[in-house]
Amino acid sequence: MSTLKKAAPWALPAALTAVAVVWAVAAIGDTLTAQAHPAFAYSVAVLYDAVWLYALAQETAHRRQGSSARLPKAIGWTFLPLTVAVLAVHGLLAGDVLAAAVGALIPVLAKVTLVMAIDRDRTRISPRAQAAIDRTRAATRDRIAVSRAVAAARADETTAAADIVKGARQAEAEAVTVTHDAYEKYAEVIDRHPLPEAVEELPGLISDRELEALLSGGVPEGVPALGTGGAETIRTPGGTPSAQEAKAANDQAVALLAVQLYATNPPPSKRKFREAMRAEMNARGLTGSWETIDALYDREKSLTGQGGGTP
Repeated sequence: MSTLKKAAPWALPAALTAVAVVWAVAAIGDTLTAQAHPAFAYSVAVLYDAVWLYALAQETAHRRQGSSARLPKAIGWTFLPLTVAVLAVHGLLAGDVLAAAVGALIPVLAKVTLVMAIDRDRTRISPRAQAAIDRTRAATRDRIAVSRAVAAARADETTAAADIVKGARQAEAEAVTVTHDAYEKYAEVIDRHPLPEAVEELPGLISDRELEALLSGGVPEGVPALGTGGAETIRTPGGTPSAQEAKAANDQAVALLAVQLYATNPPPSKRKFREAMRAEMNARGLTGSWETIDALYDREKSLTGQGGGTP
């Protein structure tokens, strides 16, 4: 009984609104068929009335909970005169003045009865209570916005961390690959250019750091001096190299540099070897005569089995 009592004030507005919507769809569709396909014309009419009904429903919902309904009310009052005009014009074009008047009156009656039903059913609250409700809604929206922003920031942080870890793993893999290739190249050079027995303990390659140590008077651990029997390391009790030790270190660096420059495929000609040796020796501050460079070339050539000894 209580449900029926609550629904009774909405019966007449609902019936009038339904009649107005159907009449408007028929009038708009019939009017537009003169200029467009009937399917398109009536679909436009349905969309028009759908917007109008949506505005009425939103206005009803806002009024019932006591919140502002300015936009739905504006849309509803804008569509009302448009609908009245369309129905009136449709009746006049059909030559029926009574149909034009009744058709134009139906939307007005539907709107008026609907407003009366809404006003009777809506929740009535004081301005102070409405302001409190609005503040609560605003605070809730702010908390939701902050929560979404925090969630988005955490997602971005997780993505950035994953990208950093991925980049680090790729860099490590590339470093391992480069190191492996370098060791393979080193082993290939040693296999192609084995050292004679007299200098068997010498390394096949010498780094710039070792060259710098040699030129500054120091000798890396475990590196023997050329011309001293092969395994004797250059050292002085006081740590200051003598002229003989410095010359031995220079000769060792020149010999190792010759090994590096000759280790190409194919090996360089004597002219290119001489040019490369002189350029690298000047760059590293090494000294040596052309006879020494030619002798080193002949030695490397003989070690590879290409014949030997011709300057």
